[in-house]
Amino acid sequence: MITCRCGGPLTLDKSHISEARRFACLATTRLLWKCCLCGHSLWLDQSTTPEDLSAPVDEVEAKSMA
Repeated sequence: MITCRCGGPLTLDKSHISEARRFACLATTRLLWKCCLCGHSLWLDQSTTPEDLSAPVDEVEAKSMA
């Protein structure tokens, strides 16, 4: 499970996935994760590996922005 910097769990934003399906770009769109506690959003590429997910959120954000 991915956790936010506040410690809350991050879940996939289902409305974002729904919009990507609607516009037929689900295969190329970045995944939007939202914190259940503080509302912080995190964009991750679909190519993010499980090793990336075990890293602290700040490291994953830095990698996904590069």
